[in-house]
Amino acid sequence: MNMKNVMVDHLKKYKAQNIKAISFLLSYLFFGVTGAICSFEWNWYVGQILLAIFFFQSFILLHEVGHYSFFKGKTLNTIFGHLFGFLSFIPFISWVDIHNQHHKWTGWRDKDPTTSGTINPEHGLIVKSIINVCWFCFIPLFTLGYRIGNYWNLGKIKKFSPKTNRKKVTINLLIILITWAFISVLYSNIILDYILPAYVLGLVISDLIILSQHSHIDIPISNGEAVRPVKYSDQTQYTRSLKFGKWFEHWVLFNFNLHEKHHAFPGLPAYYLQKKECSEMNKRPFVNYFWNAKRMTGQEFVFSTTKYSDKTI
Repeated sequence: MNMKNVMVDHLKKYKAQNIKAISFLLSYLFFGVTGAICSFEWNWYVGQILLAIFFFQSFILLHEVGHYSFFKGKTLNTIFGHLFGFLSFIPFISWVDIHNQHHKWTGWRDKDPTTSGTINPEHGLIVKSIINVCWFCFIPLFTLGYRIGNYWNLGKIKKFSPKTNRKKVTINLLIILITWAFISVLYSNIILDYILPAYVLGLVISDLIILSQHSHIDIPISNGEAVRPVKYSDQTQYTRSLKFGKWFEHWVLFNFNLHEKHHAFPGLPAYYLQKKECSEMNKRPFVNYFWNAKRMTGQEFVFSTTKYSDKTI
């Protein structure tokens, strides 16, 4: 078989399939519906955990449809992208453009918009204390900063993604905020008693998983020099994967934990990631990662790297 035929077979084998996408959506709906029923009718605490997973999965699915490869067509990816963006408080338009820049520039810490703010932070004692207390106490400061600082920040969008239509981003964001404000006024008790606690817990989960992907890894800095993007296949050294059980990875995390594979094959639908082989030199069991990361201060874990630290993940 020649190389052309190999590539054709590869594309057929790993092309987006709506039926596989729907299977993930069924898992997503299970956590949402079951979490709501439990919260209202059975055990509030169990229900809130399930709803927290649902809200975190909303972010994961936003990530997937943002690559326009989760469903077969762009239209479905876009429609669901706005839905998941609404549930995540992230404008889909800015998400797509900034996340594309992240994949383009992973490997250069100052050129990647999602890591540029971690370089030489001039934090005073009060800010450092807040960062460290939040990390120690599981207060999701970093996830909030990540979402607002990257996808709401029009100045940052202009700097790193100048072709993005910032007017559309603003409209997208205002629709999200106004709609949620309207819902909160009409159903304030439900929001305060059932939605907000689960959403915050979802942010806590997000903090642990998302920070694992690029934090405390030695990533070069361009210092303003003209550099070329790192090839996708070489980006695995600048990211980290987490190891859970395969069933949990597939049906709960939608393989979002396999971040090295995702950077090596960014256009690959998430439901195929377990089947792809690539270097996973930074893959860690979740318990090991969690223990080592929490031994550090938040300042050290997020804003330092293995090059300047005697602690490793």
